[in-house]
Amino acid sequence: METSSQNQKNPRSHRLLAFLLYCLPVLFFIVSYFLITTSGEDIHQGAGNYSNGVEINAVSDAINAFNHSGRITDMYAWTVIDFFDYQYSFGIDTIFRIIDVILISSTFYLAAYVILGRKPKLEIKDALVFCATFVVVVFSMFGRRLYSEFSMIHNYVPLIFITLLFSVPYLKLLLKKPVANKYHLLSIGLLLLGFLFGMSTTITPLAFFITTVAFVIIKHKELSKIPVWFYTGLIGIVIGFCISFFLSSSLSDYTNNPTAAQAFDYVSFSDFLNDPLRAFPRLLFHLIYNSGLVLLPLLVLFFIVAFFSKSLHRIFTKHPIKSLSKNNKYLLLVFSLFIFIHLFATIQIKSPPRILIPVYFAGIILIFRIFVPHIKSYIANILIIIGTIIAIVLHTVFLSIYHVRATNILQTIYNSPSSSLCIEKSQNIAPHIPIINLSQEYMIVDWGYPELIYNKSITICKE
Repeated sequence: METSSQNQKNPRSHRLLAFLLYCLPVLFFIVSYFLITTSGEDIHQGAGNYSNGVEINAVSDAINAFNHSGRITDMYAWTVIDFFDYQYSFGIDTIFRIIDVILISSTFYLAAYVILGRKPKLEIKDALVFCATFVVVVFSMFGRRLYSEFSMIHNYVPLIFITLLFSVPYLKLLLKKPVANKYHLLSIGLLLLGFLFGMSTTITPLAFFITTVAFVIIKHKELSKIPVWFYTGLIGIVIGFCISFFLSSSLSDYTNNPTAAQAFDYVSFSDFLNDPLRAFPRLLFHLIYNSGLVLLPLLVLFFIVAFFSKSLHRIFTKHPIKSLSKNNKYLLLVFSLFIFIHLFATIQIKSPPRILIPVYFAGIILIFRIFVPHIKSYIANILIIIGTIIAIVLHTVFLSIYHVRATNILQTIYNSPSSSLCIEKSQNIAPHIPIINLSQEYMIVDWGYPELIYNKSITICKE
């Protein structure tokens, strides 16, 4: 039998290990957001303006961003990027980099919260869920948008954070868990948060709204009295969405751009009405392609997680859904509706992965929610830890290599007496691993020629 001192020692060591596990993904993003060199897109949006003495008008930047897309995330991205130097040196952008780290860490915390159905504790099993979510995101094509360049980070990290934060009380209501609304603070808070959510992007809040309304209609007999905050949150979404969609150019800046329309194979409503026989196959291809981007990696994840689960046999029984708890059946219905609606809403384009990030998050949360309670595998735990460490090491190495290359480029530009110069292509290449990548976007991009760095026009030398 263990002594009392041993009983105290083991929990303490477990808490320490859990703390370290929680720190690993956070460390990844600290390294990423402080070691990354601003990309061509970042520079195009204004990176380096503050350090170069360019006059900054935050209000004008926000208005321009709103007129461009109507997204509040773009308004944030275009406003704060002015204060970022090409590479980190202690300055005002330190505040925004710390905010970025807090937002992304909170995002994975919220994902773990939904998966576990409660607040994650300082326990190894909860920390492993936190790390596992990080691993399956960061090693995917969707995760790259959360660490490769600030223009993406400042758009899609807030989007996923707001989506998850806004969803928590609705999911708790769905699972019939008490949701405190002292002094109606939740009603007011969800009205404001719903407003931000509605302005964060076009498809995700719309898919959430339709999913919520559809579920209420389908399960209205099983729902108890719906609280006030339920409605104020949805009202906030509607207000934010209408302002974003109707008072700005919304999607027109993309759909009216021939380059973007061609890149994403955009099919307008007029295209469908004028020539449905030609438009319909393209729409069907988009739906299949977009669904494949998300559902294929989720299917792989499903079988991997199921393999380590003690409930593997349920997948192959005649009625696997019947083995689920009532709460998980509700979640399966809601998440499936959200995924389907979100994917169907992208049918007009061959979607870039960034638009489907919320769908991928919904998929991994659902899979982990169902299977995590049944996993008791040391091998799975070890693989999660190894995967987390590999991600940190590779990302740090790749960013460090490119940081040195970019430093040399910046010094060359800064010291050059010429107002325009070209940089050798080999100097601009960021090291990466195919598919996984784990690197960053290039500092100099061909579509942005000539880039203005240190007030000098920069291009890549022709081979």
